Amino acid sequence: MRIKKLFRKIAAFFTGAGTLSAGKISAYLACGKKYQYQYLSAKKSYASSHYLSFANSLQDAVEVMHSGAIADLDDKELFEILKNCWKSQGYASSQQEDTFWLAGLRMLIDYVNKNRFFRNRIIAVKENVSGKFAGYLFNVRYGQVSRNPEGKIEIVQFKTGKRFQNEASLRSDIQSVINYSVARQRWGGKLGSYSVYNLYHGVKIAVEPTEKDIADCEKTVGETVKKIKLGYFTPQQGPLCSWCEYAPVCPARKLLPDPRIYKRVLESKRLAMSYSKFSLYKNCPRNYKRIYVDKIATKPRHFFSIGLSVHKAMEDLYSYDGLGEPSLKFLLESYRNNWESGGYESDEQEQAFFENGLEWMKNYYEEHVKGQWQKAWKTEPYFEAPLQGPRIGAGHLLVGFIDRIESNADGTYSIYDYKTDPLLRTQEEVDNDLQLTMYSWVCEKYFGIKIKEAALVFFRFNKIIRTARTDEDYKNMLELIDRLGEGILRNTGEAASQPKDEADKLFLPSINKYCGGCDFLDECPLKNEILQKNKSEVMNISEDLRVNDSELGPDDSGSELKNKKR
Repeated sequence: MRIKKLFRKIAAFFTGAGTLSAGKISAYLACGKKYQYQYLSAKKSYASSHYLSFANSLQDAVEVMHSGAIADLDDKELFEILKNCWKSQGYASSQQEDTFWLAGLRMLIDYVNKNRFFRNRIIAVKENVSGKFAGYLFNVRYGQVSRNPEGKIEIVQFKTGKRFQNEASLRSDIQSVINYSVARQRWGGKLGSYSVYNLYHGVKIAVEPTEKDIADCEKTVGETVKKIKLGYFTPQQGPLCSWCEYAPVCPARKLLPDPRIYKRVLESKRLAMSYSKFSLYKNCPRNYKRIYVDKIATKPRHFFSIGLSVHKAMEDLYSYDGLGEPSLKFLLESYRNNWESGGYESDEQEQAFFENGLEWMKNYYEEHVKGQWQKAWKTEPYFEAPLQGPRIGAGHLLVGFIDRIESNADGTYSIYDYKTDPLLRTQEEVDNDLQLTMYSWVCEKYFGIKIKEAALVFFRFNKIIRTARTDEDYKNMLELIDRLGEGILRNTGEAASQPKDEADKLFLPSINKYCGGCDFLDECPLKNEILQKNKSEVMNISEDLRVNDSELGPDDSGSELKNKKR
Protein backbone atom coordinates (compact mmCIF):
# COMPACT_ATOMS: atom_id res chain seq x y z
CA MET A 1 0.00 0.00 0.00
CA ARG A 2 2.83 2.39 0.88
CA ILE A 3 4.62 1.59 -2.40
CA LYS A 4 1.49 2.42 -4.42
CA LYS A 5 1.08 5.67 -2.55
CA LEU A 6 4.71 6.55 -3.21
CA PHE A 7 4.32 5.83 -6.93
CA ARG A 8 1.25 8.06 -7.07
CA LYS A 9 3.20 10.90 -5.47
CA ILE A 10 6.08 10.46 -7.89
CA ALA A 11 3.71 10.43 -10.84
CA ALA A 12 1.96 13.53 -9.56
CA PHE A 13 5.26 15.32 -9.12
CA PHE A 14 6.28 14.88 -12.74
CA THR A 15 2.91 15.76 -14.21
CA GLY A 16 2.18 19.34 -15.16
CA ALA A 17 0.81 21.75 -12.58
CA GLY A 18 -1.81 22.99 -15.01
CA THR A 19 -2.89 26.61 -15.05
CA LEU A 20 -2.33 28.30 -11.72
CA SER A 21 -3.66 31.48 -10.16
CA ALA A 22 -2.56 33.71 -7.33
CA GLY A 23 -5.71 32.64 -5.51
CA LYS A 24 -4.66 28.98 -5.66
CA ILE A 25 -1.21 29.74 -4.27
CA SER A 26 -2.67 31.88 -1.48
CA ALA A 27 -5.27 29.21 -0.69
CA TYR A 28 -2.60 26.54 -0.29
CA LEU A 29 -0.42 28.77 1.88
CA ALA A 30 -3.42 29.41 4.13
CA CYS A 31 -4.34 25.72 4.43
CA GLY A 32 -3.29 22.71 2.38
CA LYS A 33 -6.43 20.78 3.30
CA LYS A 34 -8.71 23.59 2.11
CA TYR A 35 -6.79 23.70 -1.16
CA GLN A 36 -7.36 19.97 -1.59
CA TYR A 37 -11.08 20.29 -0.92
CA GLN A 38 -11.49 23.35 -3.13
CA TYR A 39 -9.45 22.36 -6.16
CA LEU A 40 -8.79 18.62 -6.13
CA SER A 41 -11.80 16.89 -4.61
CA ALA A 42 -15.47 16.54 -5.36
CA LYS A 43 -16.47 18.01 -2.00
CA LYS A 44 -18.80 20.95 -2.34
CA SER A 45 -18.69 24.19 -0.42
CA TYR A 46 -20.96 24.20 2.60
CA ALA A 47 -21.66 27.92 2.57
CA SER A 48 -21.70 30.76 0.10
CA SER A 49 -19.49 33.71 0.92
CA HIS A 50 -21.26 37.04 1.31
CA TYR A 51 -17.85 38.71 0.94
CA LEU A 52 -17.57 37.28 -2.57
CA SER A 53 -21.12 38.36 -3.40
CA PHE A 54 -20.36 41.86 -2.14
CA ALA A 55 -17.12 42.13 -4.12
CA ASN A 56 -18.78 40.91 -7.34
CA SER A 57 -21.69 43.32 -6.86
CA LEU A 58 -19.39 46.33 -6.58
CA GLN A 59 -17.16 45.19 -9.44
CA ASP A 60 -20.20 44.89 -11.71
CA ALA A 61 -21.50 48.28 -10.54
CA VAL A 62 -18.19 49.99 -11.34
CA GLU A 63 -18.28 48.40 -14.79
CA VAL A 64 -21.76 49.79 -15.43
CA MET A 65 -20.76 53.22 -14.12
CA HIS A 66 -17.92 53.43 -16.64
CA SER A 67 -20.16 52.35 -19.52
CA GLY A 68 -21.45 55.93 -19.74
CA ALA A 69 -20.40 59.38 -18.58
CA ILE A 70 -19.37 58.80 -15.00
CA ALA A 71 -19.24 62.55 -14.30
CA ASP A 72 -23.02 62.83 -14.85
CA LEU A 73 -24.04 60.15 -12.33
CA ASP A 74 -26.00 61.28 -9.26
CA ASP A 75 -26.72 59.40 -6.03
CA LYS A 76 -30.13 58.21 -7.24
CA GLU A 77 -28.61 56.68 -10.37
CA LEU A 78 -25.89 55.01 -8.28
CA PHE A 79 -28.62 53.54 -6.08
CA GLU A 80 -30.29 52.00 -9.13
CA ILE A 81 -26.99 50.70 -10.52
CA LEU A 82 -26.13 48.94 -7.26
CA LYS A 83 -29.67 47.61 -6.97
CA ASN A 84 -29.45 46.02 -10.44
CA CYS A 85 -25.97 44.61 -9.79
CA TRP A 86 -26.61 43.37 -6.27
CA LYS A 87 -26.06 39.70 -5.42
CA SER A 88 -27.68 38.37 -2.24
CA GLN A 89 -25.97 35.00 -1.83
CA GLY A 90 -24.31 34.13 1.46
CA TYR A 91 -25.66 36.77 3.83
CA ALA A 92 -26.60 35.40 7.23
CA SER A 93 -29.52 37.81 7.74
CA SER A 94 -31.35 40.71 6.15
CA GLN A 95 -29.71 43.02 8.71
CA GLN A 96 -26.25 41.88 7.63
CA GLU A 97 -27.15 42.35 3.97
CA ASP A 98 -28.52 45.85 4.68
CA THR A 99 -25.26 46.79 6.40
CA PHE A 100 -23.22 45.69 3.40
CA TRP A 101 -25.65 47.37 0.99
CA LEU A 102 -25.26 50.76 2.69
CA ALA A 103 -21.47 50.33 2.84
CA GLY A 104 -21.42 49.48 -0.87
CA LEU A 105 -23.49 52.52 -1.79
CA ARG A 106 -21.16 54.73 0.23
CA MET A 107 -18.16 53.28 -1.62
CA LEU A 108 -19.70 53.89 -5.03
CA ILE A 109 -20.60 57.50 -4.18
CA ASP A 110 -17.04 58.08 -2.98
CA TYR A 111 -15.64 56.42 -6.12
CA VAL A 112 -17.65 58.69 -8.41
CA ASN A 113 -16.68 61.80 -6.48
CA LYS A 114 -13.01 60.92 -6.85
CA ASN A 115 -13.17 59.78 -10.47
CA ARG A 116 -15.54 62.24 -12.14
CA PHE A 117 -12.75 63.43 -14.40
CA PHE A 118 -11.67 59.94 -15.47
CA ARG A 119 -10.28 60.42 -18.98
CA ASN A 120 -8.97 56.96 -19.84
CA ARG A 121 -10.69 54.81 -22.43
CA ILE A 122 -11.84 51.51 -20.93
CA ILE A 123 -10.81 48.69 -23.25
CA ALA A 124 -11.66 45.67 -21.07
CA VAL A 125 -13.19 44.66 -17.74
CA LYS A 126 -12.67 41.35 -15.97
CA GLU A 127 -9.99 40.69 -18.56
CA ASN A 128 -8.46 37.20 -18.46
CA VAL A 129 -4.76 37.09 -19.33
CA SER A 130 -2.34 34.15 -19.15
CA GLY A 131 1.38 34.42 -18.60
CA LYS A 132 4.41 32.63 -17.16
CA PHE A 133 5.59 33.21 -13.59
CA ALA A 134 8.26 31.16 -11.80
CA GLY A 135 8.16 28.77 -14.77
CA TYR A 136 4.44 28.03 -14.43
CA LEU A 137 1.43 29.16 -16.43
CA PHE A 138 -0.81 31.56 -14.50
CA ASN A 139 -4.24 32.87 -15.34
CA VAL A 140 -4.98 36.40 -14.13
CA ARG A 141 -8.23 38.34 -14.24
CA TYR A 142 -7.83 42.12 -14.27
CA GLY A 143 -10.73 44.18 -12.99
CA GLN A 144 -10.26 47.10 -15.34
CA VAL A 145 -7.94 47.70 -18.29
CA SER A 146 -7.85 51.18 -19.80
CA ARG A 147 -5.73 53.30 -22.13
CA ASN A 148 -4.67 56.73 -20.88
CA PRO A 149 -4.39 59.86 -23.11
CA GLU A 150 -0.68 59.08 -23.66
CA GLY A 151 -1.57 55.65 -25.06
CA LYS A 152 -0.26 53.69 -22.08
CA ILE A 153 -2.16 50.76 -20.55
CA GLU A 154 -3.39 51.26 -17.00
CA ILE A 155 -4.66 48.28 -15.00
CA VAL A 156 -6.76 48.50 -11.85
CA GLN A 157 -7.60 45.68 -9.47
CA PHE A 158 -10.49 46.50 -7.13
CA LYS A 159 -10.59 45.50 -3.46
CA THR A 160 -13.62 45.84 -1.22
CA GLY A 161 -12.35 44.65 2.18
CA LYS A 162 -11.66 46.88 5.15
CA ARG A 163 -8.08 45.64 5.39
CA PHE A 164 -5.82 48.31 3.93
CA GLN A 165 -2.51 47.46 2.27
CA ASN A 166 -0.01 50.25 1.76
CA GLU A 167 2.48 50.38 -1.10
CA ALA A 168 5.19 48.49 0.77
CA SER A 169 2.77 45.72 1.72
CA LEU A 170 1.41 45.40 -1.83
CA ARG A 171 4.91 45.04 -3.30
CA SER A 172 5.28 41.76 -1.42
CA ASP A 173 1.68 40.63 -1.85
CA ILE A 174 1.55 37.42 -3.91
CA GLN A 175 -1.44 38.43 -6.00
CA SER A 176 -0.05 41.89 -6.75
CA VAL A 177 3.40 40.60 -7.72
CA ILE A 178 1.98 37.90 -10.02
CA ASN A 179 -0.58 40.25 -11.57
CA TYR A 180 2.06 42.91 -12.21
CA SER A 181 4.51 40.41 -13.70
CA VAL A 182 1.94 38.89 -16.07
CA ALA A 183 0.81 42.38 -17.12
CA ARG A 184 4.41 43.34 -17.88
CA GLN A 185 4.69 40.24 -20.09
CA ARG A 186 1.40 40.95 -21.84
CA TRP A 187 1.84 44.68 -22.56
CA GLY A 188 5.59 45.21 -22.19
CA GLY A 189 6.62 48.82 -22.68
CA LYS A 190 3.00 49.81 -23.27
CA LEU A 191 2.17 49.13 -19.62
CA GLY A 192 1.79 52.43 -17.85
CA SER A 193 0.75 51.24 -14.39
CA TYR A 194 -0.74 48.46 -12.32
CA SER A 195 -2.77 49.71 -9.36
CA VAL A 196 -4.92 48.39 -6.54
CA TYR A 197 -8.02 50.47 -5.79
CA ASN A 198 -9.37 49.92 -2.27
CA LEU A 199 -13.00 50.92 -2.54
CA TYR A 200 -13.59 50.77 1.21
CA HIS A 201 -10.89 53.36 1.92
CA GLY A 202 -11.27 55.16 -1.41
CA VAL A 203 -7.55 54.92 -2.14
CA LYS A 204 -5.75 53.90 -5.33
CA ILE A 205 -2.15 52.70 -4.97
CA ALA A 206 0.23 52.06 -7.85
CA VAL A 207 2.24 48.86 -7.39
CA GLU A 208 5.66 48.29 -8.94
CA PRO A 209 7.48 45.39 -7.23
CA THR A 210 11.26 45.38 -7.23
CA GLU A 211 13.23 42.56 -8.81
CA LYS A 212 13.86 41.23 -5.30
CA ASP A 213 10.12 41.28 -4.53
CA ILE A 214 9.54 39.27 -7.70
CA ALA A 215 12.35 36.82 -6.92
CA ASP A 216 10.99 36.25 -3.40
CA CYS A 217 7.53 35.58 -4.79
CA GLU A 218 8.92 33.19 -7.40
CA LYS A 219 10.62 31.23 -4.63
CA THR A 220 7.37 31.01 -2.67
CA VAL A 221 5.45 29.87 -5.75
CA GLY A 222 8.07 27.24 -6.62
CA GLU A 223 8.07 25.76 -3.12
CA THR A 224 4.28 25.80 -2.96
CA VAL A 225 3.82 24.03 -6.29
CA LYS A 226 6.33 21.38 -5.24
CA LYS A 227 4.32 20.63 -2.09
CA ILE A 228 1.08 20.50 -4.06
CA LYS A 229 2.58 18.02 -6.51
CA LEU A 230 3.88 15.83 -3.69
CA GLY A 231 0.44 15.73 -2.11
CA TYR A 232 1.09 17.59 1.14
CA PHE A 233 -2.39 18.69 2.20
CA THR A 234 -2.12 19.05 5.96
CA PRO A 235 -4.83 21.10 7.72
CA GLN A 236 -3.46 24.38 9.05
CA GLN A 237 -5.61 25.41 11.98
CA GLY A 238 -6.05 29.06 12.80
CA PRO A 239 -8.67 31.77 13.31
CA LEU A 240 -9.64 31.79 9.61
CA CYS A 241 -10.94 28.22 9.96
CA SER A 242 -14.15 29.69 11.36
CA TRP A 243 -14.94 31.19 7.95
CA CYS A 244 -13.92 28.14 5.92
CA GLU A 245 -16.80 26.55 4.03
CA TYR A 246 -15.22 23.13 4.61
CA ALA A 247 -15.07 23.41 8.42
CA PRO A 248 -17.93 20.89 8.92
CA VAL A 249 -15.96 18.14 7.13
CA CYS A 250 -12.35 19.12 7.93
CA PRO A 251 -10.70 16.50 10.20
CA ALA A 252 -9.14 19.30 12.26
CA ARG A 253 -12.46 21.04 12.94
CA LYS A 254 -15.46 18.76 12.57
CA LEU A 255 -15.12 17.19 16.05
CA LEU A 256 -15.07 20.53 17.85
CA PRO A 257 -18.25 21.56 19.73
CA ASP A 258 -18.44 24.64 17.50
CA PRO A 259 -16.22 24.64 14.36
CA ARG A 260 -17.05 28.31 13.78
CA ILE A 261 -16.65 29.67 17.30
CA TYR A 262 -14.11 32.40 16.38
CA LYS A 263 -16.46 33.78 13.72
CA ARG A 264 -19.43 33.72 16.08
CA VAL A 265 -17.48 35.54 18.80
CA LEU A 266 -16.48 38.33 16.40
CA GLU A 267 -19.97 38.66 14.96
CA SER A 268 -21.36 39.07 18.48
CA LYS A 269 -18.91 41.97 19.08
CA ARG A 270 -17.03 40.07 21.78
CA LEU A 271 -13.28 39.70 22.26
CA ALA A 272 -11.33 37.25 20.12
CA MET A 273 -7.81 37.92 21.36
CA SER A 274 -4.39 36.46 20.77
CA TYR A 275 -1.40 37.25 22.94
CA SER A 276 0.01 39.52 20.23
CA LYS A 277 -3.24 41.49 19.93
CA PHE A 278 -3.61 41.83 23.68
CA SER A 279 0.01 42.83 24.27
CA LEU A 280 -0.15 45.31 21.38
CA TYR A 281 -3.07 47.09 23.06
CA LYS A 282 -1.29 46.94 26.40
CA ASN A 283 1.88 48.48 24.90
CA CYS A 284 0.22 51.05 22.63
CA PRO A 285 -3.55 51.42 22.08
CA ARG A 286 -2.96 53.64 19.02
CA ASN A 287 -0.88 50.97 17.26
CA TYR A 288 -3.59 48.42 18.14
CA LYS A 289 -6.21 50.64 16.52
CA ARG A 290 -4.27 51.07 13.30
CA ILE A 291 -3.80 47.32 12.83
CA TYR A 292 -6.95 45.74 14.30
CA VAL A 293 -9.61 48.48 14.08
CA ASP A 294 -8.52 50.46 11.01
CA LYS A 295 -7.29 47.21 9.39
CA ILE A 296 -4.08 48.69 7.98
CA ALA A 297 -1.70 45.93 6.92
CA THR A 298 1.82 46.19 8.28
CA LYS A 299 4.71 46.16 5.85
CA PRO A 300 7.18 43.26 5.63
CA ARG A 301 10.05 43.54 8.11
CA HIS A 302 13.29 41.60 8.17
CA PHE A 303 13.00 40.92 11.92
CA PHE A 304 9.71 39.12 11.30
CA SER A 305 11.35 37.08 8.55
CA ILE A 306 14.35 35.91 10.57
CA GLY A 307 12.04 34.98 13.44
CA LEU A 308 9.70 33.06 11.15
CA SER A 309 12.62 31.21 9.52
CA VAL A 310 13.86 30.05 12.93
CA HIS A 311 10.37 29.02 14.05
CA LYS A 312 9.84 26.85 10.97
CA ALA A 313 13.23 25.16 11.40
CA MET A 314 12.40 24.38 15.03
CA GLU A 315 9.02 22.98 14.04
CA ASP A 316 10.72 20.58 11.62
CA LEU A 317 13.36 19.65 14.21
CA TYR A 318 10.91 18.74 16.96
CA SER A 319 8.36 17.02 14.72
CA TYR A 320 11.08 14.88 13.06
CA ASP A 321 9.75 11.38 12.48
CA GLY A 322 12.81 9.55 11.18
CA LEU A 323 15.04 6.97 12.82
CA GLY A 324 17.09 8.12 15.77
CA GLU A 325 18.02 11.70 16.49
CA PRO A 326 17.84 14.35 13.73
CA SER A 327 21.29 15.49 12.63
CA LEU A 328 22.73 18.98 12.53
CA LYS A 329 22.67 18.63 8.75
CA PHE A 330 18.90 18.05 8.92
CA LEU A 331 18.40 21.18 11.01
CA LEU A 332 20.54 23.38 8.78
CA GLU A 333 18.83 22.08 5.66
CA SER A 334 15.45 22.83 7.22
CA TYR A 335 16.61 26.34 8.07
CA ARG A 336 17.75 26.90 4.47
CA ASN A 337 14.54 25.49 2.99
CA ASN A 338 12.36 27.58 5.29
CA TRP A 339 14.24 30.82 4.81
CA GLU A 340 11.93 33.84 4.57
CA SER A 341 13.23 36.65 2.36
CA GLY A 342 10.67 39.36 2.99
CA GLY A 343 11.53 42.77 4.40
CA TYR A 344 15.28 42.86 3.78
CA GLU A 345 16.54 46.07 2.27
CA SER A 346 19.41 44.55 0.32
CA ASP A 347 21.00 41.24 -0.63
CA GLU A 348 23.89 42.08 1.70
CA GLN A 349 21.60 42.62 4.67
CA GLU A 350 19.73 39.39 3.95
CA GLN A 351 22.96 37.40 3.63
CA ALA A 352 24.24 38.78 6.94
CA PHE A 353 21.05 37.76 8.74
CA PHE A 354 21.04 34.36 7.05
CA GLU A 355 24.59 33.60 8.19
CA ASN A 356 23.84 34.77 11.72
CA GLY A 357 20.84 32.46 11.78
CA LEU A 358 23.00 29.54 10.66
CA GLU A 359 25.30 30.15 13.61
CA TRP A 360 22.33 30.28 15.97
CA MET A 361 21.17 26.89 14.64
CA LYS A 362 24.61 25.33 15.05
CA ASN A 363 25.08 26.65 18.56
CA TYR A 364 21.59 25.61 19.62
CA TYR A 365 22.05 22.12 18.24
CA GLU A 366 25.35 21.54 20.00
CA GLU A 367 24.13 22.67 23.41
CA HIS A 368 20.44 21.77 23.49
CA VAL A 369 19.83 19.01 20.92
CA LYS A 370 22.82 16.73 20.46
CA GLY A 371 22.41 13.64 22.61
CA GLN A 372 19.30 14.98 24.36
CA TRP A 373 16.71 15.48 21.62
CA GLN A 374 13.19 14.19 22.06
CA LYS A 375 10.23 14.57 19.78
CA ALA A 376 7.78 17.19 20.99
CA TRP A 377 4.38 16.23 22.30
CA LYS A 378 3.01 18.99 20.06
CA THR A 379 4.56 21.62 17.78
CA GLU A 380 2.60 24.77 16.94
CA PRO A 381 -0.73 23.57 18.40
CA TYR A 382 -3.56 26.04 17.86
CA PHE A 383 -5.98 26.74 20.69
CA GLU A 384 -9.33 28.44 21.15
CA ALA A 385 -9.96 28.94 24.87
CA PRO A 386 -13.18 30.55 26.17
CA LEU A 387 -12.73 33.70 28.27
CA GLN A 388 -14.95 35.53 30.70
CA GLY A 389 -14.70 38.07 33.50
CA PRO A 390 -16.77 40.32 35.76
CA ARG A 391 -16.16 43.38 33.56
CA ILE A 392 -16.29 41.81 30.10
CA GLY A 393 -18.87 39.11 30.79
CA ALA A 394 -18.88 35.74 29.02
CA GLY A 395 -18.58 34.59 25.42
CA HIS A 396 -15.04 35.76 24.66
CA LEU A 397 -12.12 33.79 23.24
CA LEU A 398 -8.35 33.55 23.68
CA VAL A 399 -6.63 32.10 20.61
CA GLY A 400 -3.07 31.41 19.56
CA PHE A 401 -0.26 29.00 18.77
CA ILE A 402 2.25 27.53 21.20
CA ASP A 403 5.68 26.94 19.70
CA ARG A 404 6.42 23.64 21.43
CA ILE A 405 5.09 21.43 24.22
CA GLU A 406 7.25 18.57 25.51
CA SER A 407 6.21 15.68 27.76
CA ASN A 408 8.33 14.90 30.82
CA ALA A 409 9.10 11.52 32.41
CA ASP A 410 7.00 12.35 35.49
CA GLY A 411 3.84 12.91 33.45
CA THR A 412 4.09 16.70 33.42
CA TYR A 413 4.75 18.94 30.43
CA SER A 414 7.02 21.86 29.51
CA ILE A 415 6.32 24.81 27.22
CA TYR A 416 8.94 26.46 24.99
CA ASP A 417 8.56 29.76 23.14
CA TYR A 418 11.20 30.95 20.66
CA LYS A 419 12.70 34.44 20.59
CA THR A 420 15.18 36.09 18.25
CA ASP A 421 15.14 39.39 20.15
CA PRO A 422 18.33 41.47 20.29
CA LEU A 423 18.02 41.79 24.07
CA LEU A 424 18.35 38.94 26.57
CA ARG A 425 15.70 39.14 29.25
CA THR A 426 16.40 38.75 32.94
CA GLN A 427 15.04 35.91 35.07
CA GLU A 428 12.65 38.38 36.68
CA GLU A 429 11.32 39.45 33.27
CA VAL A 430 10.77 35.82 32.26
CA ASP A 431 9.07 35.10 35.60
CA ASN A 432 6.60 37.88 34.79
CA ASP A 433 6.20 37.14 31.08
CA LEU A 434 2.49 37.39 30.22
CA GLN A 435 2.75 35.15 27.15
CA LEU A 436 4.08 32.20 29.15
CA THR A 437 1.35 32.73 31.75
CA MET A 438 -1.33 32.64 29.06
CA TYR A 439 0.07 29.53 27.43
CA SER A 440 0.49 27.68 30.74
CA TRP A 441 -3.09 28.52 31.70
CA VAL A 442 -4.44 27.32 28.34
CA CYS A 443 -2.51 24.05 28.58
CA GLU A 444 -3.75 23.28 32.08
CA LYS A 445 -7.34 24.41 31.68
CA TYR A 446 -8.10 23.36 28.12
CA PHE A 447 -5.48 20.82 27.06
CA GLY A 448 -5.84 19.13 30.46
CA ILE A 449 -2.11 18.73 31.11
CA LYS A 450 0.04 19.75 34.07
CA ILE A 451 2.71 22.33 33.18
CA LYS A 452 5.89 21.83 35.19
CA GLU A 453 7.78 24.70 33.60
CA ALA A 454 7.70 27.20 30.76
CA ALA A 455 10.73 28.63 28.98
CA LEU A 456 11.84 31.29 26.55
CA VAL A 457 14.55 30.24 24.09
CA PHE A 458 16.82 33.15 23.07
CA PHE A 459 18.59 32.01 19.91
CA ARG A 460 20.85 35.01 19.57
CA PHE A 461 22.38 34.24 22.98
CA ASN A 462 21.85 30.45 22.93
CA LYS A 463 20.11 30.69 26.28
CA ILE A 464 17.02 29.00 27.67
CA ILE A 465 15.49 30.76 30.67
CA ARG A 466 12.96 28.67 32.55
CA THR A 467 10.15 29.62 34.89
CA ALA A 468 6.94 28.24 36.42
CA ARG A 469 3.43 29.50 37.01
CA THR A 470 0.99 29.26 39.94
CA ASP A 471 -2.76 29.63 40.34
CA GLU A 472 -2.09 33.14 41.66
CA ASP A 473 -0.34 34.01 38.37
CA TYR A 474 -3.38 32.80 36.44
CA LYS A 475 -5.70 34.86 38.63
CA ASN A 476 -3.65 38.02 38.05
CA MET A 477 -3.52 37.36 34.30
CA LEU A 478 -7.29 36.94 34.05
CA GLU A 479 -7.84 40.13 36.06
CA LEU A 480 -5.53 42.02 33.66
CA ILE A 481 -7.33 40.63 30.61
CA ASP A 482 -10.68 41.55 32.16
CA ARG A 483 -9.60 45.12 32.92
CA LEU A 484 -7.93 45.87 29.59
CA GLY A 485 -10.53 43.88 27.67
CA GLU A 486 -13.21 46.19 29.03
CA GLY A 487 -11.32 49.13 27.55
CA ILE A 488 -10.90 47.41 24.18
CA LEU A 489 -14.62 46.64 23.95
CA ARG A 490 -15.71 50.11 25.03
CA ASN A 491 -13.28 52.04 22.84
CA THR A 492 -13.79 49.85 19.77
CA GLY A 493 -17.56 50.22 20.08
CA GLU A 494 -17.41 53.99 20.43
CA ALA A 495 -14.87 54.38 17.61
CA ALA A 496 -17.20 52.69 15.11
CA SER A 497 -19.54 55.70 15.04
CA GLN A 498 -16.96 58.48 15.15
CA PRO A 499 -14.74 60.22 12.56
CA LYS A 500 -11.15 59.01 12.46
CA ASP A 501 -9.66 61.94 14.40
CA GLU A 502 -12.18 61.57 17.20
CA ALA A 503 -11.85 57.79 17.25
CA ASP A 504 -8.07 58.14 17.55
CA LYS A 505 -8.55 59.99 20.85
CA LEU A 506 -9.99 56.81 22.33
CA PHE A 507 -6.74 54.95 21.55
CA LEU A 508 -3.92 57.12 22.86
CA PRO A 509 -0.33 56.31 21.82
CA SER A 510 2.12 55.06 24.43
CA ILE A 511 5.91 54.89 24.22
CA ASN A 512 7.25 51.36 24.57
CA LYS A 513 10.23 49.26 23.56
CA TYR A 514 8.73 48.41 20.15
CA CYS A 515 8.25 52.01 18.95
CA GLY A 516 11.33 51.81 16.74
CA GLY A 517 9.73 49.13 14.58
CA CYS A 518 6.28 50.68 14.39
CA ASP A 519 4.90 51.16 10.88
CA PHE A 520 3.00 54.22 12.04
CA LEU A 521 5.84 56.10 13.71
CA ASP A 522 5.80 58.95 11.18
CA GLU A 523 2.21 59.87 12.06
CA CYS A 524 2.59 59.31 15.82
CA PRO A 525 2.06 62.42 17.99
CA LEU A 526 4.89 61.19 20.21
CA LYS A 527 7.42 60.80 17.39
CA ASN A 528 9.70 63.64 18.45
CA GLU A 529 9.75 62.36 22.00
CA ILE A 530 10.50 58.84 20.78
CA LEU A 531 13.39 60.08 18.64
CA GLN A 532 14.99 61.63 21.72
CA LYS A 533 14.80 58.42 23.74
CA ASN A 534 17.77 56.21 24.49
CA LYS A 535 17.90 53.47 21.86
CA SER A 536 17.56 50.70 24.44
CA GLU A 537 14.14 52.09 25.42
CA VAL A 538 12.66 51.83 21.93
CA MET A 539 14.85 49.07 20.44
CA ASN A 540 15.82 51.28 17.48
CA ILE A 541 14.79 48.87 14.75
CA SER A 542 13.77 51.59 12.34
CA GLU A 543 15.76 53.78 10.02
CA ASP A 544 13.63 56.65 11.31
CA LEU A 545 15.66 56.47 14.50
CA ARG A 546 18.89 56.96 12.55
CA VAL A 547 20.61 53.87 13.93
CA ASN A 548 22.30 51.39 11.65
CA ASP A 549 21.63 47.66 11.92
CA SER A 550 25.32 47.15 12.52
CA GLU A 551 25.03 48.90 15.87
CA LEU A 552 22.61 46.32 17.18
CA GLY A 553 22.94 43.33 14.87
CA PRO A 554 19.96 41.39 13.52
CA ASP A 555 16.86 41.98 15.63
CA ASP A 556 13.29 40.95 16.25
CA SER A 557 10.56 43.01 17.79
CA GLY A 558 8.94 39.90 19.22
CA SER A 559 5.42 41.09 20.02
CA GLU A 560 4.03 40.83 16.50
CA LEU A 561 5.84 37.67 15.42
CA LYS A 562 2.84 35.48 16.11
CA ASN A 563 0.62 37.75 14.11
CA LYS A 564 2.99 37.73 11.14
CA LYS A 565 3.54 34.04 11.48
CA ARG A 566 -0.10 33.19 11.02
